[in-house]
Amino acid sequence: MLITCPTISYTERCRSLSKKMKKIDVYIGEIEAQIEFSKLSYKNFEESYAKNNTQETFMHIHHFLIHISNIDKTLDVRKNQLRESILGKNLTNADLKPFRRIRNHLEHFDERLDKWVKEYDGHTFFDMNFIQGAKGFPKKAFLRALDGKIMKFQGEDYDLESLNELLSEVESDIKKLKN
Repeated sequence: MLITCPTISYTERCRSLSKKMKKIDVYIGEIEAQIEFSKLSYKNFEESYAKNNTQETFMHIHHFLIHISNIDKTLDVRKNQLRESILGKNLTNADLKPFRRIRNHLEHFDERLDKWVKEYDGHTFFDMNFIQGAKGFPKKAFLRALDGKIMKFQGEDYDLESLNELLSEVESDIKKLKN
């Protein structure tokens, strides 16, 4: 049986899974992989932002949020009896719910774009801009913008640094689960 491992750091873990795998290990392994992908995306976001590379910065933010949402979806067992029976109800104390809204926006970006275009009345707007210190603009001006580490999306603010800190909590809780 061939098992592919998402990152080199999991090679040994994947070998042990092939011997006698428990169902919970599949979920834990995926959460760990998504944590690593999230950390890498966040690091790349910070590096791109420091280089003032707008396109790469927003790409890495998007990837970071998608990987975080994959973790959140896996941990959210409410609508999945199989996963709940294997993982239990409370794997982490980290509350990722505040970021479900941005996850939902990204998953339904086409609909959000339609709404934004429909409401566009010729006003000044920001899309994939660094706007540090920009003041006096209405919330509707922000399709996507970055103010420091605050992602602005259609008038809503999302603190990326706080989300990254929550990621550390999840990682710590998952490590405890394994021991």
